[in-house]
Amino acid sequence: MIDFVGRRRVYAVVSLLMIIPSLIGLALWQFEAGLDFAGGLETEVRFLGDTDLDDVNEAVTGIEGAPEGTQFSASEGEDGAFVVSASYESGSLDDGFAIADLIGSQLGAELPASVSLGLDVDESEVRTELWFPGQVSQDEVRAALETVGLGGARIQATADSAFRLRVEQPSDGDLERLRQRINDSLRGEIGPIVVLQSSSVSGTLSVEIARDAGVALAVAAVAILIYISLAFRRLPNPVLYGSAAIVALLHDVTIVAGAFAIGGQLAGLEVNAMFVTALLAIIGYSVNDTIVVFDRIRENLLLDPREDFRRVVNAAITQSLGRSLNTSITVVLALLALLLIGGVTIRPFVVVLFIGTVAGTYSSIAVASQIVFLWQDGTLPRLLRLGGERRVVRRVERRV
Repeated sequence: MIDFVGRRRVYAVVSLLMIIPSLIGLALWQFEAGLDFAGGLETEVRFLGDTDLDDVNEAVTGIEGAPEGTQFSASEGEDGAFVVSASYESGSLDDGFAIADLIGSQLGAELPASVSLGLDVDESEVRTELWFPGQVSQDEVRAALETVGLGGARIQATADSAFRLRVEQPSDGDLERLRQRINDSLRGEIGPIVVLQSSSVSGTLSVEIARDAGVALAVAAVAILIYISLAFRRLPNPVLYGSAAIVALLHDVTIVAGAFAIGGQLAGLEVNAMFVTALLAIIGYSVNDTIVVFDRIRENLLLDPREDFRRVVNAAITQSLGRSLNTSITVVLALLALLLIGGVTIRPFVVVLFIGTVAGTYSSIAVASQIVFLWQDGTLPRLLRLGGERRVVRRVERRV
């Protein structure tokens, strides 16, 4: 059996190495507030190239080598895309995929580079959707916004010639007029655009969201403390287990918050409503891992109340270690996949879950369990009592 309790000083050093930089980051930089907490306007736009429907129609009518009777057509799709269709009579999927290859080759040869959005092939029709991006850089977008006094906007590239823009709420509070100014400046200075999505939050609403988020976190912490205290009521001092879980929870939340404070300074990570959602999920995950260990402690104590408490804690961690690691590794691998192939929209959410999952697994072993042991061992009560005695001695010395 591994002596986890004997390594508690190592755990304390590791936790301090994570918490101290987190607290420094929070003190120096705080958070990079997102739209939900800062208020303002966020819009995502796609810049289109000069290709129009006539160009696409001209290209597809020149396709050669298709089965006899194949008819090609082009039409406008959504968000500046074009839809190219081909109907044929052979009823063969092989012919359908061959026609799709012909369409791709012809468009690639006759028109500027395109981005494929989808391909459908059945026994009588081929349908492909694509769009032609404009060649636009982030500097060009900023220069266009500077013409209307919005050079301080936050600009983030999200795809080929697609950008997410975020602008603070204007002094007059007219977000609709601000949206129109942005669109007009981009169209006038660069070229045609398609607005993929747009959202706005007023300053008053952002304050309410921040307050509600804080209330949600506080209510969750109190509910967890009450629940764990009731769940472990058969043990002496059940509130200890709830308090230890809350300390471990604060440990995890501090690490995640510090990482985002540092990430906001270095990589532009923003805190928004999705961040709070992920934080609540991490709180649940962290407490779940902690309860598994505490449950083994309870079962071991009920089986043999006279067993040395150090052995009880070590046995509980050893018994639950495999389950905790298997679950955490599975979650971490799934989150890594989302982090690598997911969009930029969900990336902050995934980062919170990733850091919180690792921290939660660690804290259930290295923080919560060690606090329970140190209290039952008498170390923590002695430290608290010693601190109180020293304060009394200092008061007496001052009076003398």
